[in-house]
Amino acid sequence: MDAGYFHLAILHFFFFLLLICSVWSDAGISPSNKDEEMAETDGGSWQGISKATAEKLHILYGGIGPVIIPEAFAGQKDSSASKGGQSVVKRSAESSNIEEELSNKPEQIHLAYGETPSEMVVMWSTGLAGLTEVRYGLLENNLNMSMTGEHVIFTERNSEGVKFVHRVKLANLLPGTQYYYLVKTNDQESEILHFTTMKDGTDWSPTIIMFGDMGTRGGSPSLRILNKAALSQSVDAIIHTGDFAYDLHEEGGKVGDDFMNRIQYAASRLPYMTCVGNHEIAWDTFSHYRYRFSMPGVEWPTPVDRLFYSFDMGPVHFISYSTEVHFAREGRDIAKQVAWLQEDLQEANTNRNNRPWVIAFGHRPMYCSNNDRDDCTKEDSKVRQGFEKLFYDEGVDIIVEAHEHSYERFWPMYGGEVTQRNYTNPRAPVHIIGGAAGCNEFDKVCINPIFGPKGPWSAFRSWFPGLYGVGKLFVVNATHLHWQQLLALNEQTLDHFWIHQEHHGPFPHRTEESTM
Repeated sequence: MDAGYFHLAILHFFFFLLLICSVWSDAGISPSNKDEEMAETDGGSWQGISKATAEKLHILYGGIGPVIIPEAFAGQKDSSASKGGQSVVKRSAESSNIEEELSNKPEQIHLAYGETPSEMVVMWSTGLAGLTEVRYGLLENNLNMSMTGEHVIFTERNSEGVKFVHRVKLANLLPGTQYYYLVKTNDQESEILHFTTMKDGTDWSPTIIMFGDMGTRGGSPSLRILNKAALSQSVDAIIHTGDFAYDLHEEGGKVGDDFMNRIQYAASRLPYMTCVGNHEIAWDTFSHYRYRFSMPGVEWPTPVDRLFYSFDMGPVHFISYSTEVHFAREGRDIAKQVAWLQEDLQEANTNRNNRPWVIAFGHRPMYCSNNDRDDCTKEDSKVRQGFEKLFYDEGVDIIVEAHEHSYERFWPMYGGEVTQRNYTNPRAPVHIIGGAAGCNEFDKVCINPIFGPKGPWSAFRSWFPGLYGVGKLFVVNATHLHWQQLLALNEQTLDHFWIHQEHHGPFPHRTEESTM
């Protein structure tokens, strides 16, 4: 490592230690009771920090944040949007409210797209078995339609968690329409919620929030952005690219229950689409991911060898793939996924005139600048060997990844070589690492450092602790899309860029055309 960068890294580490001491001092938190205090303040929402510490944070991060939100200084409580708009059921291992847990009261309500714009999947959990029903309608005071569904008993690696998971697929909905709904199990029902179905056709501009690696506590700042987006209905959907809760199976499943309840405000109003990450592997069963989420075109509970799917949204064909096939179940599912990917991508390419963009999202990245010896740092990367050529040959425009608890934007590249230093008619896929939503590792301070000079592939990178955030993808039309990386604590723009692509399709066949 270059001596200058080494000294810079030591300097940042020194300042970070001073910052932590200041935070503990400001909030009256000692190392021994910090966990309890953080739990009371929404798991790291920075509510107890003084203005002086805020200024230290701002200086430390070069004037770009994180800037503490105004209500932190005013001593105000979180708004209903930032807290979830309702009481959140918490199920830590220390609590044992059996009466509350063993009830038909619906919790963990969340949505996902179905196979068509006229479908929406609604899921929730209860402590006891009962009728699975959704009542819905076009008016809040007239839920005049009803649909029943199915429930399963979730016991696989879920000894302490809520056992009954319910699923209803609403069909024959009007595309692009707001519906009001509530979920009901026997005589217990939720508050009235709402969602908007996907618009039909390809001539519209979707907006999606995308991120990975969000923990129950560490993800609190990013959760605020999701809740505000759900409240304002300013985005169409959420995509979480793996690693949930840290971990869904911990404390016998209670951490997973807590996480699902914490995302309920956003996930019960916006479709919450997912892919699997390494923290979901757990005994090679992926059980908490397979039972807690239901994605389009896949039976539920999700078969352990079918952790991949695709869906269409306006001018985009989205592909969710599992990087974990290379690290779990002795690789038994690699061939099945590759065969499915080939078929799905080839079919998508027959429709590029109508749906030109192909965007893939998976958990572990193919490339990265992090200094942590992860797969993406290796010459013989399993993920790169498993997916890069296929995605290049079939013309995947963008690959959104996570796993590294940092943000990094790459120039178009293939085979380790940068094809160009701009985003006008890219001649290779554009990789984006968005794993900075806020994990729970290292006591809620996520660090995957990036030292040394910037490599030729890296257009922008950010890794300092506290610079947590999410990406916002705006697909403008058939030729232009925009990516914006938002800081979680203040929603300032950390990075943004445009992609202009006039030549959609397999890269080997468009390279000469795009360089004319």
